[in-house]
Amino acid sequence: MYDRYEAELFTQLFKCCRSRGWLPERFPESEDINSKWNDISAEFIQDAVREFNSYPLATLAWSAYIGAAVAKWWDKDWEVNSLRGYSSLLGERGFDDMDEHILQDILCYNLDSSDAEHLHSVFNTCASEADALLRRSGAEAGTADAFYVFVRTLRVMYRIGAAIQLATMGYSFQKLNCV
Repeated sequence: MYDRYEAELFTQLFKCCRSRGWLPERFPESEDINSKWNDISAEFIQDAVREFNSYPLATLAWSAYIGAAVAKWWDKDWEVNSLRGYSSLLGERGFDDMDEHILQDILCYNLDSSDAEHLHSVFNTCASEADALLRRSGAEAGTADAFYVFVRTLRVMYRIGAAIQLATMGYSFQKLNCV
């Protein structure tokens, strides 16, 4: 059930991003970036569960921001940045201003810039799509099923955020013709 839900959500979000020109035909990703989710997810999920009922879209979008931040770390200096933990993603107000901290201090965008506004719009669109599928998943609120579906949703949003940042930085995966 959970694998099928995750695959469906990933496919839906990837199609959404492709149709809007936010991602290339081949999904950009790195095993380093994907595995970093395992290092930071436990702490993030604690915050996300606490905040979801009050701020569902922000909570989902924050997961994409985390993915974007990790992709930037990967590009900049993975040997050093792979050691960073969840706390380095938090803003001055903790979870509440994580997006601004990541945009400004990790991705190096001016908060009023068109790039920052564009990324905010992209992640909010993806969060809305993810929230709609999450609510249609059939998992009853407050149950173990709901928790596991929520965690899978956060993971997909993380991967989407990382891919969008990789694409923004010019990474693309192309078939090589070796002679």
